[in-house]
Amino acid sequence: MHEIGLCEGVLGVALDAAGGGPVRRVRLRVGRLQGVVPEVFDQAWEMVSEGTPAAGSRVQLVDVAVQVRCRACGQESEADEAPFDCRHCGSPDVEVIAGDELVVEEVELAAGELRRNPTLVASEEGV
Repeated sequence: MHEIGLCEGVLGVALDAAGGGPVRRVRLRVGRLQGVVPEVFDQAWEMVSEGTPAAGSRVQLVDVAVQVRCRACGQESEADEAPFDCRHCGSPDVEVIAGDELVVEEVELAAGELRRNPTLVASEEGV
């Protein structure tokens, strides 16, 4: 059950973002290649967050499909299952460009304040 290890990492990020304050919700972008089972992740989160300022909080998982870029024709497409190949030309020479991430998007504090991931905010603003 690798979800416990993932939850421990996410909890550390959430508590840092909250600055020691109570956490209500964590929004997490999870690529399908992470192999996260939502129900198991929820149980692991409950266990790992117990006794911390995030106790009783919930995690909102945002599913990220696997996306590949073909090295032969340059096209990008969604991939369903391994082995991955290009949907356009059939080449197996592809690079995974999305679907393996695990990123905390935002942390909602008990007071309702949202703390967004500064890396995501900067990329959305084109910085």
